[in-house]
Parts: sequence; C-alpha cells; structure tokens
Amino acid sequence: MARNRQRLHLIPRIDIFTRLNGVIQGMHHLSNVSMRQAEPLESDADERCVAAEVRVIGEEQPPRLRHVPNAVSAVVLFGARLLAAVFQLRLVDQYWGGGYTGLNALSNQVLLYVTLLELGLAQSATTFLYEPILKRNFPRASGIVLALRHDVRMLAIFGSAVVFPAVTWYARAIHGAFPSGTVTATLTCIAVTGLLQLTAIHLQVYLNAAEQLDKVNYTFAAGYLLKTAIGLPLAIHWHNYLLLPVAIAVLTLGEVISLRMAFHRAFPQFRPAPWRDEGRQIRKRAKFVMIQRVAGVAYYQSDFIILSITTSLVMVKDYAKFQYVSAALLNIVGLVALSLATSVARLQMRQHAENRRRQYVAAQSAICLIGAVLMVAFWFSADTAVSLVFGKDSAVENSAILLFGVALFLNIVKVVDDIFIMAKGAFEIGFWIPAVEVPVYVLGGVALSRWIGLQGILIASIATNIIVSIGLKGIVLSRPVFDSTKLQWYGNRILSIAIALLGVLPLVFLYELAQQFLHPTSLRFAVTSVLGLGYMMAGVHWILSRRLREEHPV
Repeated sequence: MARNRQRLHLIPRIDIFTRLNGVIQGMHHLSNVSMRQAEPLESDADERCVAAEVRVIGEEQPPRLRHVPNAVSAVVLFGARLLAAVFQLRLVDQYWGGGYTGLNALSNQVLLYVTLLELGLAQSATTFLYEPILKRNFPRASGIVLALRHDVRMLAIFGSAVVFPAVTWYARAIHGAFPSGTVTATLTCIAVTGLLQLTAIHLQVYLNAAEQLDKVNYTFAAGYLLKTAIGLPLAIHWHNYLLLPVAIAVLTLGEVISLRMAFHRAFPQFRPAPWRDEGRQIRKRAKFVMIQRVAGVAYYQSDFIILSITTSLVMVKDYAKFQYVSAALLNIVGLVALSLATSVARLQMRQHAENRRRQYVAAQSAICLIGAVLMVAFWFSADTAVSLVFGKDSAVENSAILLFGVALFLNIVKVVDDIFIMAKGAFEIGFWIPAVEVPVYVLGGVALSRWIGLQGILIASIATNIIVSIGLKGIVLSRPVFDSTKLQWYGNRILSIAIALLGVLPLVFLYELAQQFLHPTSLRFAVTSVLGLGYMMAGVHWILSRRLREEHPV
C-alpha cells in the first residue's frame, strides 16, 4: 500500500538444495542416456523410457531465489536515504535557515505526489510478470513491459501538463520570507525528478519481478548519496540553495540510464511484442491498487492535519519528531519486506494450499517478533534518537511514547499481509478495506485528539488497526489470500502476537539494565541498538528454523 507503505524465510534453502540435487541427478541420467544411445534398443518400451528421461532433463530448473541480496540491498537503501536526509536537514538549516529546511522537507512530499501519477500500474504489472518470468515466457514478459512503458509515458506527458501549472500556483500560495521564484524553481526541479522516475518505472518493475531488486536499490542508494554529496557542496560554495534541487534532477537522469543498462543485461530477450491486451489487464487490476495507495497516503498523512486542527502547531512539531523515528522503523521493515515479495510469490506459485498457509504463518510469526522488538526499542530509545537528531526540547509524555510503540507494532504486523496480497496479485479482494480504514481513523482521531490531545490520535491509530486491519481482514481475506479458514487466521494472528510479546520480555529486562548501568546516553543508545538487532535476528532465525524442522523432519 502506498506511502510509503507501503517481507523472509530460510525455506528457500530447501528449494536450493532440492534443485542442486536435481541437477546432480540430471547429470547422472544424462550419462545413462548417452550410454544407452551407444547400445541397440531392445524394445519400444526402452525407447520411450529414454525419450521421457531426455524430456525431463530438458526442462529448465526454476531460477534460484535471491531473497538475501535483495533484503541486504533494501537495508543499504534505507541507510543511504537516512544519511542523505540527516545531512540535508542539518546543513540546509545551518546555511539557509528554517524556511529552506521546510522547503526541503516539502520537496519530498511533492515528489511523493508526482510519483503517484503512475496510478498503481507498477504494482499491477509486477504481479502479472511473476508467472511469465518464472516460466521463461519471454514474448509475454516483453508485452507486459511494453504495455507498462506505453502507459507510464502517456501519464508522464499528460501529468506534466497538470503538474507544472499546479506547482507554480502552489509556490505562489506558500507564505514564506524568501522569493516565490526560488520556491517555484525548487518545486519545478523536484517535479522534473518525479517525472523522470516515472518514465523508468517499467525498468524497475521488470527487475523487481525478476528478483533483481538489488540492482534498483543500489542504484537509488548511490543516487541519494551522490545527490547529497554533489548538490550540497555546490549550493554551499556558490551560496545558492537552488543548486541542490538542480543537482537532484540532473543526477536522476543518471539513475534512469543506469536502470536501463541493468534492465537490458537482465532481459536480453526483450523484443517487440503484442501489448494492448496486456495493457488492458494491467489497467483493470491497477484501479484496485490505486484505491489502496490513495487510502494509504491519506491514512499516514492525516495525523499532522488532525493535530494541527484539534490541538496546535507546537504539538504537531513535538509529535512529528517521534513520528519520524516511528516512520523510519516502519519504513525499513517495509523496504526489506517489499524486497522479498518476488521470492514469496515464487514460493507461493510452487506450493499447494497447505504449504502456502504454512509459509504465511511462518512469515507472520517472524514479522510479529520483529514488530515486538522494535516496539521495545522505541520505548527505550526513541527519546534518545530524537535528542540526537532534533535536540532535546520535546514535551511528549512517556504515556505517548508507549502508545507510539504499540501503534508501531500493529502497523508492522500488518506488513506481512500486504506482501502476500502483492505476491498473489489479489488486490481486487477486499480492496475496500483501506477505504474503510481511513474514515474510521480520521473520525476517531479528531474526536479523541480534541478530548485528550496527542494521546488521542495514537489511541485512534491502535483502535483502527485492531478493528479494521485485524477484524475485517480475517473475515474477507483469510481463505482467498492466506489459504486459511477464519478460525485458523484469527488463531494464528493472536497466537503469533502473544508469543512475540512474551518473547521480548527478556529484552525489556536487558534494556532496563542498560538504562541503569550504561552511560553516557550515546553509548547506551549504541549498545541497546546492537542488542535489539541481535535479539531480533536470533529470534527470527529460530522461528523459521523451527518451521523447517516441522515441515521437513530429518
């Protein structure tokens, strides 16, 4: 789902070893076939047996899963984005002041809305590419890529006719102490950046569906770092902030060229092919994707708006600092999970219903543990992170930090559902659930925040996740998407959450000890972060290893 929203196993190891064993057996059969061909055939039955063996040998093995490099690249991308954001935040504020810092932050939001012009076509096309890539149906894969390329180029052309006048009008409407021409030029460069990225979406989609998302992630990671490392020094040296957005737009063109080269290396069989029928199918599914994306943007963007109306801008500022930390943790989980979606899709296509359900249960248990560990880490370390990044001037109470952690946990838990929906391309099933989620959250947030302030909007987020993301999903999606009965789905979800919460109790004790014995604050933050990461990785390894032992006993 959108916004950024927009996940796994050791199970692929079994597939790798199985395929390796198949290759060895195939070589053995091939030598037997060669020996038999040197001898006279004794009967028609022998001849049919040999022909059958040759056909089996000739079948291509499915491609090796690449979940590990994809997940690692997602972490690298997150780190690069974080570094770029922190450096831009600090240096822009230091050299140009708070107004330009706000303009820099606003540019990211404009970029988000420009890239929404693809109208859900990318996710839709990705799900259609899984099967032809796996079965090496190159003509159909080419047709899907061509259909997506045609549609996004048309959207970029028509979108530019809307985006640039809108950006110009918006720049003049903004109240600030610097010239509107500077704002217009900045937002225009950011709009150009978004449109350039839009024209390269078909390249990203193929690499993602071909399980080579690491090439996309490393390209964007390098782009974030280069844009910051080149644009900021130029802007500082010439005392002109505009050089930063200009450098971002120019270097985005380099990203597009790099993605094009990676695409042609990964898909040398790409050729002209019929694409209009594929285009109709992509657009038909994309409308359901777009409903979820728009609902996701509205859900995650509405908290600041609600607080600014019901409380004050000062409260928004204090809330935003902790919200940024929470969003960063949710974002890295989302990036890693998204990088695993293609691996999940391939595993789901190869298995029968019961094995598909077991894979979902294993992933759900792992994501619940990840969410529980990050919730505890947020409780004990968010205040320190905010102090290190923004300075210690926040007035957020401890009760609000506890509620922030719980809301973060529930948002992480539902990530696994999004990945399995994407892996199956089942966007049309329960597409209306996010549309219900938004008004429930907004109405609850407005009412509760007027009553009890900042804590009210966090309680509204927690209640919305419980009522909609858990309550409705179990009713609507359990059988068609998760291969479970309603009782199985609710039982697995509740059990996974309960085990995860019990499993992090020792971590709470260790964090309490660190609070008492580790000083200064920076040392305690570093040690507890490493401790939480190690605990999380060990727990996930244990969960998935146990599932493997249950499914494949020695």
